[in-house]
Amino acid sequence: MKTAITEMFGCKYPILNAGMGRVAFPEMVAAVCNAGGLGNLGAGSNDPRETRRHIEEIRKLTDRPFASNAPLALPNAMDNVKVALEMEVPVINYSMGRGDWIVERAKKYGGKVIASVNSVKLAQSAQKHGADAVIVAGHEAAGHAGQITTFILLQRLKEVIDIPLIAAGGVANGRGLAAALALGADGVSMGTRMWTTKEGVMHQNFKDWAVKADVDGTLFSTKFDGYWLRVGDTPGPHRIYEGKEKLNIFKVFLESFGIARELNQPYLKLFLDVIKRGPRGTYDMIRMARMLKMVEASRKQGDFTIGQVGAGQSVGLVHDLPTIAEVIERVVREAGEVMGELDTKFERA
Repeated sequence: MKTAITEMFGCKYPILNAGMGRVAFPEMVAAVCNAGGLGNLGAGSNDPRETRRHIEEIRKLTDRPFASNAPLALPNAMDNVKVALEMEVPVINYSMGRGDWIVERAKKYGGKVIASVNSVKLAQSAQKHGADAVIVAGHEAAGHAGQITTFILLQRLKEVIDIPLIAAGGVANGRGLAAALALGADGVSMGTRMWTTKEGVMHQNFKDWAVKADVDGTLFSTKFDGYWLRVGDTPGPHRIYEGKEKLNIFKVFLESFGIARELNQPYLKLFLDVIKRGPRGTYDMIRMARMLKMVEASRKQGDFTIGQVGAGQSVGLVHDLPTIAEVIERVVREAGEVMGELDTKFERA
């Protein structure tokens, strides 16, 4: 399987794992790389020292090219990108911010840059700023998705930009890969299908939930962290979605000291950075802090009452918990079978 993505990033298959913060750890990244895809580290808001250790660990686990992701609006994200650039990570994946400075620095060592976008305007900006490719995160996707569906946005972007497209959202099997390629994508990024694997770090309780969930088993709202966000429909986020759980600012304030330590940021600096965002930005950051605590609870404790997982609508296509290597092998095989079926249909026509 050869596309612009396999050629550009030197991987065997045009398949990435989503750079999920606090989920896409070195074991997942290396497993994707070693299975022929492009692994993507979820650096996010991690302590930059931890990001450095993760990059070193990935390089011990695989000799294949890999990526590092960071949404620039999160605390520590800028520093994490700078760490990745300093360590000459082959591919930098950014979102929620302007990436021209990333492109400029990455090109100095031959690195590539992918921008994650959810609109036509953002994709055009990414191309203007020199991004080598864009991840198209449509409405179906987990996490910070857009209002336009992946398979519509793909077709529109094929008309207005020239750089390669990577579909994210609604892809969990070979049929999804074949469909994305047919609509103009050069590859796919899978999040939900990747964390529902042996290498996925989510607690077994949430993995078992995902296997049983259907395509309507997610929630999409701005109530979780101030941005449009898609998560699994489990008791914790469902209470927030329905407005039954009000944000306890005093409680979050007390927890914020621990969050500052976890992010390796001086509390005063974190506090001032939040205040600069104004009343709305401050409130959104408080909600984001609550979300980070919920993600940790889902990963470590498996508690449905306080945990939260990012899950796309493709969760309804997840029926087992294989290894990442098995997932990639299966997806590629199924895509080939689907393309063969289409060839047969055209011959009959």
